[in-house]
Amino acid sequence: MIKINLVPIKEKKKRKEVLVVFCVVLVLIVAILGMAWIYLGKQQVKRNLLSEIEKIKEESKGYEDKINEIKDLESKEASLEAFKKTIKGIAETQRKVIVAVDQLALGLPDGVWITNLAQGKGADTNKFTVQGYAFTQSNLQNYFDFVQKPGSFLTDATVDLKNISAAVGNNKQIHQFEISVKVPDQGS
Repeated sequence: MIKINLVPIKEKKKRKEVLVVFCVVLVLIVAILGMAWIYLGKQQVKRNLLSEIEKIKEESKGYEDKINEIKDLESKEASLEAFKKTIKGIAETQRKVIVAVDQLALGLPDGVWITNLAQGKGADTNKFTVQGYAFTQSNLQNYFDFVQKPGSFLTDATVDLKNISAAVGNNKQIHQFEISVKVPDQGS
């Protein structure tokens, strides 16, 4: 039996070429579809990231409010600390005045009286100056010894004495005095 090829060779070749072209086109289409799918996936990731960035920006605006609130609270706290320090200074000054008046009035003997009590200003708030009169030198000495006694709340006592004559009666001498003392700080 003899076989005869009815399809010419060129025709066979064309079929093979068409089949190859078809396969190449099919591969290209699959590749293009794959790249399109990857591109769309990347675009979706990009959209998701952008939406997440927007959410974070919105959330950070809320944090900015909290940060401003914290800064406001910190400034209020600093103001309260300054106020507390002022109150403490005033309380210490009051304590010094009370101690000075108490200690100076506590040992005041008969025949001695105080006419003026002044507290120092500025850096000398610990210093107090007492002015007064005494009938006798011994009364004044007793008072000064009391002010100077060890263990007293008063320190650095000094006295300045001036004699003046009485305006009335028996030509008596009245002793005008000025005593300077210091009240130590509470921690001293």
